[in-house]
Order: sequence, then C-alpha cells, then structure tokens
Amino acid sequence: MDQTLDEVNRHCGNQVQAYASCVDSHEDTWRTDCVELRKALTKCTDDNVTLMKMVRLSCQPMIDRYQSCLEKNDKDPTVCVDALRNLYQCTEGVGQMMEKMNAVKAKHQEAASGSPSAAESKD
Repeated sequence: MDQTLDEVNRHCGNQVQAYASCVDSHEDTWRTDCVELRKALTKCTDDNVTLMKMVRLSCQPMIDRYQSCLEKNDKDPTVCVDALRNLYQCTEGVGQMMEKMNAVKAKHQEAASGSPSAAESKD
C-alpha cells in the first residue's frame, strides 16, 4: 500500500494537495465545495495508478456503501466501521491479486529475457 501511495503522490501530488487544502479549509461543507477537486484527483489516479483504477473497478459497490454511510452519519462516522472494513477487505484482495499478476508478469519477462543467457550457459 505504501508503494501505491508513493505512486499516487508521484503522479497526482498536485491534485492530492489541492483536494486536501480544500477539505481543510471547508470543514463543514467540503463534500460539496471540493467535488471538482475530488473528481480531478479520481481522474488522475484512474489515469496514472493502475492499482487505484483496479480498486475502483472491483470495489465500487463497497466504496459507494461506505460513502453513503458517511453521508448519512456525518455526526458519528464510527457507525460506518463495518462498511469501511468491507471496503478494506476488497482493496486488500485487489492488491493481492495485482501482486500475483505482477509476479507472474515479471517471471514471464525474466524467462523471455533470460532465454539467450540460459542457452549461453550450456556452452
């Protein structure tokens, strides 16, 4: 997850900063006042951070449930712990799937690029 956050900051740091500043300066109205900045951040991460796009595609129902719960319970967000837990489990599952896919991809790339050297070592 740290690697993903680093990737988000590398590609979308300006959008993260702008959104965070908006949220900080609109404590009570950030959900409406910062919508466009949130959309810009979402677009940036979807365009540049594969894991974030995969999470959004795979976990959208859990994201929606969690956001809906927060909106309904803005005075007591602790009510949304179960929805957050479900979202977390989904994101972890996507992360594990991406790690496995990357490992297989790396293994295939290694095998493809290692073929000539493997033949050379037989000589």
